[in-house]
Amino acid sequence: MPEEKIILNIGGIKYETFRSTLTSQPETLLGTMFQDQNECIKNSVNGNEYFFNRNGEVFHYIMEFYRTGKLLLPAIPLWNEFLGSQITYRKLEEELDYFQINKSKLFSSLASKIAKNAIDQYISRLEQLIISNYVSFNNKISLSIGNDNRPDDYKEYVILTNMNEQIEKHLVETFSELNLKWINISISSPVEKLLKSESVQSHITFIQDPINMSEEKIILNIGGKKYETFQSILTAQPKTLLGTMFQDRNKSMRHPINENEYFFDRNSEAFYYIMEFYRTGKITLLYESGKVTYKQLEEEYNYFQIPFNKSTVICLSALETIRNNFNTLILVFEELIIYCCNYFRNYIKIEISRDGRTRIAEPDNRCYHEENLRKYCLPKFGGLYMFQTLNNMQTQIRDHLGKKFSDFELIWGFSSDHSQIYISISLSFGNIYKNFK
Repeated sequence: MPEEKIILNIGGIKYETFRSTLTSQPETLLGTMFQDQNECIKNSVNGNEYFFNRNGEVFHYIMEFYRTGKLLLPAIPLWNEFLGSQITYRKLEEELDYFQINKSKLFSSLASKIAKNAIDQYISRLEQLIISNYVSFNNKISLSIGNDNRPDDYKEYVILTNMNEQIEKHLVETFSELNLKWINISISSPVEKLLKSESVQSHITFIQDPINMSEEKIILNIGGKKYETFQSILTAQPKTLLGTMFQDRNKSMRHPINENEYFFDRNSEAFYYIMEFYRTGKITLLYESGKVTYKQLEEEYNYFQIPFNKSTVICLSALETIRNNFNTLILVFEELIIYCCNYFRNYIKIEISRDGRTRIAEPDNRCYHEENLRKYCLPKFGGLYMFQTLNNMQTQIRDHLGKKFSDFELIWGFSSDHSQIYISISLSFGNIYKNFK
């Protein structure tokens, strides 16, 4: 028999949970209220829905306490009253008092949790910095932080000074597949890794048949937030919790709460990334927000039995980003060459700036189509990381284009300095004329 679901309407924001989740904390207001012997003290506004005129945004953290037994802190500073956020230390404390949650027990380690959060956030920023530099082909990162500037600089200075060895060990292990060295943070050649590495999510099986639009939809109600999908999307990952649950052979084990709707008392914000995995077959990395951190996301991956290795995913995702940029750049050059072929233009030279601007270096004012070339083709070279990708992989791009357009005897010219890249492409139409029938 399915467990009773409770809807908590907190200032207009609805949270859905199980009665057992609330009664797991029997000394709190909600834990006491939903004990069977206390039915008389509950005031339902609509069936199993109960209204509390409290702060709905802050209650997200109260609800996570009931689900995990831990007070999970937001990434933003709780004590800053001027951030324009409804979530402050003072308001969290007020809500804990109202819901009769023992602050002395929870807050006894609050200071150490805040310090650990600060360290986690700093390391997370270092990881993002490394990925950003790796993707832009910068193989050395120099950390230089003073102790007399902004408060954040001082904090990072203290962390780096006192935890140099721990941070080094963590980063070297996390980026082991990129051969990271901790001498001013030195990373091996992205091009070499790019050509040798496997596809990013090769360790994950993803087999999906074309979706039958008449197939019944599945509604996953995660803590009150609903996600809609098809059964085949979930069963495409048969070794995961949802993939197993929605196999036809396990139909008798499922207990919908409303026809095709299934409730899970889990973190609704983090489930966005779980759902993206089922839809794409890839694990998506997040940038830590106020409501979802890496640690919380790892907990959800574990709950839904999705294989997750941060080191593998973070390294291979960086490599995939480079590959995607490389393939995008290839397509842009192919489009440019095809455009030139369409107008029998046998030579073009373009200048690409580090800031993303692109122009024809040697314009041909007789070409009436040149304005369209400037308008539709050239801007595509200005995408993020295009300059760095071209500067580091021009040899591979040259070889690819030479093979693909072999009928045109393509000649590739390349030169660069710190801020500009010059590319010239020469084409011969002799073979086309000669072999025309």
